[in-house]
Amino acid sequence: MTAFSSLLTDFRASAPNYEIEIDENWKQGRTAYGGLTAALLHAAIVNSYDNLPPLRTAQINFVGPTDGRMRVTHKTLRRGKNNVTFEARLDSDAGPGTYGYFTFGVSRKMARKMDYPKHELPVSPQMGEELIPHNTGRNFLANFDRIRATGPALLSGSDNPDLTVWSRHIDPHAHQGVTELIALTDAPPAALTALIQLKALSSMNWNINMLRDNPTTTDGWFLLRTSTKHVWNGYSSQEMQVWNRSGERIMDCIQHIAIFT
Repeated sequence: MTAFSSLLTDFRASAPNYEIEIDENWKQGRTAYGGLTAALLHAAIVNSYDNLPPLRTAQINFVGPTDGRMRVTHKTLRRGKNNVTFEARLDSDAGPGTYGYFTFGVSRKMARKMDYPKHELPVSPQMGEELIPHNTGRNFLANFDRIRATGPALLSGSDNPDLTVWSRHIDPHAHQGVTELIALTDAPPAALTALIQLKALSSMNWNINMLRDNPTTTDGWFLLRTSTKHVWNGYSSQEMQVWNRSGERIMDCIQHIAIFT
């Protein structure tokens, strides 16, 4: 079983080719875990360029399954006065895999600011229920601690598929950092798993908006919300938010998911 920090160290060391083959503990069925492949795109970019401003937004497309040897390529699309945008592609022996666009931007002074109010945190990670035991479910889930905070139980048939989950890497060396956070944030179950019995599902895209320059938390725990109000014709659109242990909202996301029942 390869820890995330070790995997990331080996991946960075493979620069400039950025090639890696993952162990079974990072698999999600027949493909690599999507949060991992998205994180590797980000890792290749920030490892290749010095003094990048903070990540502001990312658009990820999961084009196809990834298996075997994975290779990441990237290029600068535009560097302006305030923002710089990169394109990154992860391909593998299985063909085209995960493609993305990442925009980094400097901080600018503003006459007025607005922020989400601090989130009133539900039950603490130490007091909640383990969502799925580490020895069950998809292989990649063994890399994360996941504690149900609010919302329905999985496969409960609830009419309100809206849940929050305390999540963190089990690897203590992966508790901070944007790359580590990207890998973590795709770990909660899709909200619709509280609604219907599924044979399988597959994320089609993932749009990420970062709300903090350097997101941090306590003991690696982040509160992740996943919610959907739309399940139709074999697809679902779900919203996601992320808070740290202080109740600061640090990330907004949306995903489109293909459903197989």
